[in-house]
Amino acid sequence: MSSSFDYIWKIIMGGQGGVGKTTILYRFIHNEFIEDTKLTVGVQFHTQALERQSRRISLVLWDLGGQERFRFIQPEYVKGAVGGFVCFDMSRFMTLESTREWIDMFRQNAPNAPLVIVGTKLDLVDENEQQNIMNAANQLVAETGCLAFIPTSSKLGLNVNETVYYLVDTLLYNAYYGYQGATAQQ
Repeated sequence: MSSSFDYIWKIIMGGQGGVGKTTILYRFIHNEFIEDTKLTVGVQFHTQALERQSRRISLVLWDLGGQERFRFIQPEYVKGAVGGFVCFDMSRFMTLESTREWIDMFRQNAPNAPLVIVGTKLDLVDENEQQNIMNAANQLVAETGCLAFIPTSSKLGLNVNETVYYLVDTLLYNAYYGYQGATAQQ
């Protein structure tokens, strides 16, 4: 079965509890918005096959529960990841600061994995506040060496697929040019 894929990649979705990680994955996988999700206990994972740049890829998407009580086990789940998303809720600005802890955990346990900072719930943010939040998130990208900041809305479907494809395209580029972090698993 795995021989039908050029790449099988473990990708982590991390961030504080309630920021919308599960909802963004559901939108990506099913192209539907779910209003109310249940608490992710520990970790859930999903697989999604896709074709990108003439390559067949199996994404193994790990959705880490964001509550503090799950922190002790999360570093183990991050090990072996080739990339990740660190999410924060754009309608709750204080969740942006907690992304630093997640970035540090990724760097310690998957040091070569490229990271994308994902702002969720853009549809809930007042237009006057959007620019300040985006400036702060882009500053965090510059300070931490993450790939990018991408604002999203699972409700509207805004930038959800594009965010995943951005990371996948980066991993394909890295694999093609031999950078660490993106390797074929067959």
